[in-house]
This record gives sequence, structure tokens and C-alpha cells, in this order.
Amino acid sequence: MFRHSGGHQRRSRHTGAALAAFLTALLFASPGTATMSAASSPAGGPSAKAWCALVIKINTKYGTMRNKRYLPEGQVPASAWEGVVDAAVAERSRILAVTPSSIRKAMTHELAWFARVKANHYNRATPLASFTIADITKLTNFQRTQCGITFSS
Repeated sequence: MFRHSGGHQRRSRHTGAALAAFLTALLFASPGTATMSAASSPAGGPSAKAWCALVIKINTKYGTMRNKRYLPEGQVPASAWEGVVDAAVAERSRILAVTPSSIRKAMTHELAWFARVKANHYNRATPLASFTIADITKLTNFQRTQCGITFSS
């Protein structure tokens, strides 16, 4: 759900460290008071449309995305990235409720990584553990093809 930078991918290959992956990837004024009305699917279950709307809403709100385009990593203040991490951790169950099955495993791994990042004082070098480069690629491709999100280089 969050943007993962190319530098992150290089670092993670060499050091096991991670950055917030395209899904960069979510949401609201206060993570604890988030609402799902714009992102809920009609039946309340998994939906690419609902998941995309949630990713776009969170990233736009916290300033990591503008007009469905992730900003270059160097233009994103730490506070914006931390806001995305906090929102993702706080809204984990809601995010997973709308996550399509094709990306559910990757999303679960990313959310677990975000929880570790938060517990590690937002250190982007937090080990990836189960969150893999393959997961990052899967989430990134989904955002591009299903959500119309673009990534700055």
C-alpha cells in the first residue's frame, strides 16, 4: 500500500533493511478516528477499488502522494512517512478487510513490517523479516495496474 523506493530495494537486498514500499502505499485526520466510507466495498468485503481508494486517501492525507503519484522520497518529510505508518498500524484490520486476495499475503507482510518499524521508532532500516522484495513488487504492480498510481523516481 505504500511506496517503496528503489534505494530501499537496493538496501534491503544488501542489508535486510526496508523503506515504506509503494504502499507507501494510507489515511485520515487521526488514525484512531478513521472512517471507511469512501473505501468500503458495497458488500463490505475485499475489493480492488476499495483498497486503492484507501491507499490513495491515506497517502494523500499524510503527504506522501499527490494526484495519485507518490512523491520522490527526498521530498517526503519523516513526519509524513510516520503518519502513513501510524495509520496503517491503527487501521490494520480495516485495510485487510478490503484487500483483494491476490495481494493479501503481501499486504499482511507489509503491515507486520510497519508495526515493527513503529516499534523501532520509525527506523526505515528495520529488518524486513517476512516482507520480501517479491511482496513489494506485487504491491507496486497492483497499485500501478489496478489503482492507476504512479511512482516518482
